[in-house]
Amino acid sequence: MKRYTTVSDSSDTSSRMKDSDSVSLASSHRRFSAKKRINSELSEPLTGGNTAGDSDPYFVFRSDLQNKLEVVDDFLTEFLRIVHETNTAVSSLEYKDSKKQLKRHLKSAESAVRDVQATVQAVENDRRKFPLIDDSQLFDRRSLVETSRSRIQHARDEMSSDVVKKKVLGDERQKAIQRSGDGLLGAENDLERQNTNFVLDNQAQSSVLMQEQDETLDELGEAVTRVGELAGHIGEEIGHQNRMLDDLDQDMTTAEEELGVVMGKMAKFMGTKDRWQLRTILILTLVMVVMLFLVIYS
Repeated sequence: MKRYTTVSDSSDTSSRMKDSDSVSLASSHRRFSAKKRINSELSEPLTGGNTAGDSDPYFVFRSDLQNKLEVVDDFLTEFLRIVHETNTAVSSLEYKDSKKQLKRHLKSAESAVRDVQATVQAVENDRRKFPLIDDSQLFDRRSLVETSRSRIQHARDEMSSDVVKKKVLGDERQKAIQRSGDGLLGAENDLERQNTNFVLDNQAQSSVLMQEQDETLDELGEAVTRVGELAGHIGEEIGHQNRMLDDLDQDMTTAEEELGVVMGKMAKFMGTKDRWQLRTILILTLVMVVMLFLVIYS
């Protein structure tokens, strides 16, 4: 399988095709080296050289990010292969599925970048907590974030490059020509042929625009589904909180009734100066306070 490292260098396509075997071997070697590097990183301590007790999840997040970037590269290569080696108008399902999968992995990689950025920000906000992370190590971490964002942006640019758009538009135009038969639509002179080309171009652009609208609607539908699931979880939590409030209200009502009984007995005891009765009043008052405390905080 040919590796499409960039779309913009279309003028070098023929030379890259001739060297596809050597490129594939080099790519396989790089990927194997990357996997060995990632596996070694997983074995690094989470403390990252910090003081005892200070955890640093940077190395785990970094390994996760590098894995996801590798996946993005693989899906980008597959997407570009489908674009350049197949008719996207005919193999529309394969093209759409590949593009959808690539977008999903790009979002996953962006989430991993945010995780790494959070660890870097934690070090920047409190350098005293991480005294053994020097400026050069912090610079390397910042560089990883920046280069990762650049790789993700490069993948997005490649996915929506002018070359890709031109190829997809050309496939749709070819499909429109096949539908029309000879592609002339009855044109008999240059002016009519120009009008025919104009119509075919508009049909192709309309098809591409409809595909983009369908992709947008699919993404919107997924977002609405996620919002619906979140709303369901929020509703369950609200119901749980309401039940807790109802239980608390019932406990307060019971405590008020018991407090009324105690206050009634205290009113009877207040009419005497007997020392034992006064001690009993004090003990009952303490019991009332303890019960009220238990009702409120239980």
